[in-house]
Amino acid sequence: MYSVVALATQILVSVHAVGDVRHISITGDLVLGGVFPVHWKAQRQDGDPCGAIAETRGVHRVEAMLYALDVINSQQDFLRGYKLGALILDSCSNPAYALNQSLDFVRELIGSTEPSEYQCHDGSPPTPKQSKMLQTRRNVVAVVGGSYSSVTVQVANLLRLFRIVQVSPASTNADLSDKARFEFFARTVPSDNYQVRAMISIAKEFGWTYISLLYSADEYGELGAEAFKKEARKENICIATEERVLNKKESISESIDNLIKKLQPEKKVGARVVVLFVGTEYVAELMNQAAEKMKLQKNAGKKKLIWLASEGWDRNNEAYIQGQRKLAAQGAIVLMLSSQRVPSFEDYFLKLHPGSEQFERNKWLRELWMSKFDCEFDLPDQSTRNRCEDQRNTPDSFTADDKVQYVIDAVYALAHALRSYKDEVCPEENVENNWVSRKDDRREACVGMENIDGGRLYHHLLKVKFDDLVGKKVHFTKEGDGPASYTILNYQPASMSDKQRRDKMDLDTFRSDYVEIGSWSEGQLEIQRSKLDWGDDVPLSICSMPCQKGYRKQLIKDEICCWACSKCEDYEYLVNETFCLDCGPGWWPNADRKSCFNIAERNLKHMKWRSWYSIVPAIFASLGIGTCIFIILVFMKHNDTPVVKASGRELCYILLIAMIMCYMMTFVLLARPVTWVCGLKRTGIGFAFSCLYSAMLVKTNRIARIFSQATRSAVRPGCISPISQVLLTCFLAGLQLLGSLCWLAIVPPGTRHIYPTRDQVVLTCNVPDHHFLYSLAYDAGLIVLTTVYAVQTRKVPENFNETKWIAFSMYTTCVLWVSWIFFFFGTGTDYQIQTSSLCISISMSANVVLVCIFSPKLWIILVDKHKNVRKQDGEYMLAKRSNTSNIHGPALQNTNTLSGVHGEAEPTPYTALLGNDKRKTSRRITPPSCTNSSAQDTFL
Repeated sequence: MYSVVALATQILVSVHAVGDVRHISITGDLVLGGVFPVHWKAQRQDGDPCGAIAETRGVHRVEAMLYALDVINSQQDFLRGYKLGALILDSCSNPAYALNQSLDFVRELIGSTEPSEYQCHDGSPPTPKQSKMLQTRRNVVAVVGGSYSSVTVQVANLLRLFRIVQVSPASTNADLSDKARFEFFARTVPSDNYQVRAMISIAKEFGWTYISLLYSADEYGELGAEAFKKEARKENICIATEERVLNKKESISESIDNLIKKLQPEKKVGARVVVLFVGTEYVAELMNQAAEKMKLQKNAGKKKLIWLASEGWDRNNEAYIQGQRKLAAQGAIVLMLSSQRVPSFEDYFLKLHPGSEQFERNKWLRELWMSKFDCEFDLPDQSTRNRCEDQRNTPDSFTADDKVQYVIDAVYALAHALRSYKDEVCPEENVENNWVSRKDDRREACVGMENIDGGRLYHHLLKVKFDDLVGKKVHFTKEGDGPASYTILNYQPASMSDKQRRDKMDLDTFRSDYVEIGSWSEGQLEIQRSKLDWGDDVPLSICSMPCQKGYRKQLIKDEICCWACSKCEDYEYLVNETFCLDCGPGWWPNADRKSCFNIAERNLKHMKWRSWYSIVPAIFASLGIGTCIFIILVFMKHNDTPVVKASGRELCYILLIAMIMCYMMTFVLLARPVTWVCGLKRTGIGFAFSCLYSAMLVKTNRIARIFSQATRSAVRPGCISPISQVLLTCFLAGLQLLGSLCWLAIVPPGTRHIYPTRDQVVLTCNVPDHHFLYSLAYDAGLIVLTTVYAVQTRKVPENFNETKWIAFSMYTTCVLWVSWIFFFFGTGTDYQIQTSSLCISISMSANVVLVCIFSPKLWIILVDKHKNVRKQDGEYMLAKRSNTSNIHGPALQNTNTLSGVHGEAEPTPYTALLGNDKRKTSRRITPPSCTNSSAQDTFL
């Protein structure tokens, strides 16, 4: 109680010190207070606190409140017998002055009233002019206002002490939603938090991530800036610089300099967008300083600042766009609370004229008339000066304030709340009786309406829902905020041609340089880019240019908006903008580099028949197969000729079939790997080689044994018959086949993916390359043994020249295989070259045998046919000379000889290894008339 009394005393002292209180009063049963910035704040602090009159933000809003009261009072059953009055104060856009003015709202509650309410008769104590009942009813039940958040906060702090409900039509300060501090405050406009979200949405729409922030050094600017920074951090929008300005030229000039530094006029990047949270009195000087500092010129095309302004920017203030200021303001994006024109109010205001009742009740209209029309009232008839009584508003000279709709909604909201409150506390009142007796001073009002409880009235206020004069639905959130809806404007000076502007604007909006380009409502942003001043060429407001695809951001000093671009590896994708991650084997980044795809699903590699890597080996193999088939046919046709017989027909056929198998392996290797193909590959290649080189080994081994045995004994070597040779070959090849089958049983055939390079997935069989090499180890052993025997038999007589060709083929094969091994593993990263080289190497191995072994025989059979004829001049060896010491055994019987090229006696298989001088001493025996195939096979 002591603190309240002390506060009341201080307030009373303040009131009496002010002197002339600026207000207008309208009588009524229930009085609504009003606080509006009828005048601007004075520039000088040592004189009158009020400056020039403010038409739109001041007088228009006062008249909007009076108009709403007239409409409500004209509806007789709205408040059922109660007339609304008004006590409207001028805040002069000054928080301290507004607080002093607001004392009129609580004067009766603290035991004081205006001196004009009392009169004295003959020196007696003053008595009130009216009855005590009317004096009590003069108490303000609720207040509409103020406009500026700084003023509203001061007024709200006072009114809450006396539990007076307050509804603001313009204050957007986010702190006013705090019910712990402002428990009786509501507003028909949304909180700045929604305005900030709308500004963030616009920045995101245009990709502005690096912006500057300029705010006024007052409660509105500081709280708005703080809310913006909080939301900007959530959306990764960086603040290039924060400028807190005073309403002084020096402070604004310094801030503009700092903004231009962050703009970086000579670069493509920079903080081009500036978010403004300032009162309307700051904007004109800001535009002036920006134009001077940047030396803006018309149509210069110079990089300049773009303003993203809060609803503190007054689009009806012509001071913003005078002279060069227009160039600085061009392109500004301005948020304005979504408001519609109220035609009935505009008609009402245009009808106001000096002398009318509505005009004379608002004494500020006289001041407006004198300022706007440069006239004077009450001039004598003969005066030549401009008479205010003759002046009228015209539609061309009148543009209603944007907050008119919200002022009217605030008055209506309080009226609806009072009606709901009255229905609760005075349910028995008769409407007709109350209306008839409203002007009867002797009537008694409902007791519940004499002292309205602010807490209960505020509870009814928050439940109010109605459609306003233009059909908009009005309601309040639990914090007392109005619906969040903004109109987005773009300032486009009149330098544009009328045709261009008419293309972008409706005829109704052509009256303004501010073009409506979109809206923001309840989190939804709509922008019509075609209406923007810059069209599709959206200005950049970023710290660094975006990185190209495949590049990551390397942040500079941990600033999320400034970075250098660093290239990711080709096989890496971007987990986020700053980190690259390996896709892993078999995976590759998508085109956007934000995820990976499975290479095997899109481009699984394997040998394709249409590729030259397949066509060339296939041609080689086909020629080889055709050649082998041709030789087989030739041999079959000349099967009984001496050359074919002497060549060992059975092994020759095995060799030819083995070579066909080798050629056929090319088609197996080139086929798409599947289970059966992989099984055939693992068994077929080794088996084909084993058949080929087993036959070669048996051939060379047979010749080596025959001539080796001839030097030691006349006993015929074992296993030299054709059947024996075939069985030995089958045995040696069977070992390879058995080993391959066991391998298949242990490791079943299948397919797998290999990754020769990071961007390739190759379908291949499920065994590594070196395992395949192991399977050829047995064949390599056969090659080595064959080569050894070929070396041993290289000096056999000239007639046994097949050993020379076998030796040459084995030398070539060894070189070929060694070269192939290095080439095969050296090309492991290119599956096509590796597979093609393997196919050609296999074919070349067969080609070597084909050329070296069979070409001499084909030449004799097809060209030198006279050499493929049996001769009958050989001698048959019956006995050996008894006097020769080098005779090793009895004479061989049934042994055939072939005559030499010059008709000389052909040496026998046994005497062929003897010296020439000893062979001459051997007896020549006439052979039998015929020879068998076995004997012929012995020689060749």
